[in-house]
Amino acid sequence: MKKWKIRFFMPCIVLLAALLCSSAQPAWASSGPFPVTTDQIPGWPQAPEIVETTGVLMEDSTNTILYNKGMHERMYPASTTKVLSALVAIENSDLSEKVVFTETGTAEVTWESANIGMQVGEVLTMEQCLYAMMLASANEVSTQVAEHVGGSVEQFVEMMNQKARDLGCEDSHFANANGWHNEDHYTSAYDMALILQAAIQNETFLTISGTRSYTIPPTNMNGEARNLHNHHAMIVKGHYYYKGVFAGKTGSTDEAGNTLLTACKKKGVVLICMVMQSQDAAVVDDTAKLFDYGYKKFRKLQMTDPGLTKEGGYAYVPKGVSEQDVTSQDTPQEDLVFSQYLYQDVPVGTALAASPEPTPVPDTSTEELSKEQETAGEASAEKEESHLVSYVIIGVLGLLILLGLSLIIKIVCKTKKH
Repeated sequence: MKKWKIRFFMPCIVLLAALLCSSAQPAWASSGPFPVTTDQIPGWPQAPEIVETTGVLMEDSTNTILYNKGMHERMYPASTTKVLSALVAIENSDLSEKVVFTETGTAEVTWESANIGMQVGEVLTMEQCLYAMMLASANEVSTQVAEHVGGSVEQFVEMMNQKARDLGCEDSHFANANGWHNEDHYTSAYDMALILQAAIQNETFLTISGTRSYTIPPTNMNGEARNLHNHHAMIVKGHYYYKGVFAGKTGSTDEAGNTLLTACKKKGVVLICMVMQSQDAAVVDDTAKLFDYGYKKFRKLQMTDPGLTKEGGYAYVPKGVSEQDVTSQDTPQEDLVFSQYLYQDVPVGTALAASPEPTPVPDTSTEELSKEQETAGEASAEKEESHLVSYVIIGVLGLLILLGLSLIIKIVCKTKKH
């Protein structure tokens, strides 16, 4: 009887457990694994394998997607969120502003949360806060900055979401400023690449994100200096250092796993990489593999005369691809022409060039009028010249007649006297 009960209820228990597990996942959650869709493009170099659930590699100036493994799948970003929160804070504050810490921020100073031990009433400058966010990944500082800049954390988060929408992010929704786990806080590898692409255009962000170490001096409530060190292993000199890496952010929570967002520049080419959800430290090695792939297997191809191009004018394509292999779709835009370059129907670059100056159409009516005027002038001059000659001839004839008459009169008078 007992065995029968066990056999009867066991499938029910398993089914219930499965339902409970599935209900714990957000509606958008995807389990993977996801294919590397760029490997399916004819003539595209085969990419290295990575262990992360999703990832993307993008060339900055052309937006060419070199590697795509589920890049639009919604995932938890963990502390890579701070790239967006730092950018929004920089754009909406001054570095010298004083940030006074309240219970809103200090509530997140716990053993399980990355922090620098801020206290209620303690004051930092905005600049010091940004270094604490990006280098030490301090969660309480991120939250306090959100309250300071937005007036409330909720308002700042709305600013973050609006900024993400402005950048073209379509798979993201942020619920806080630090990336602490929340089922309503998600993004995608592609969206995070867009966010970092925008952030590295900001000089302040560049300086802070690429700094290896920074010291916050003693404050009004802490007599000791705080020494901060960049958590991004590819920036710091050491075993994982990768030449050319100049910005990025790490992230890790139980739910998100390990994530890594990175920008690298070599020979004038900037590549942006985002890998998400790894259960080990492979994020660094896999990011390095993707950068090697992007620099060794592809090249920048000049497509137009640089002197005639206002913006762009080149493609980022697999090595061995020539200009003849790349097609162009031109779209006139007022006095400009926008060109989209495609290889195997994949966007690989753009150009913005001025339209050629239109050839002036001669005003024939004016020219004809000028010719008529010129002809009329010539005729008038000839007529005047003819009249002048006539006057001269008449004058000479008149003078000769007068001389003749005078001579005749003299002869007559002499004849009478004799």
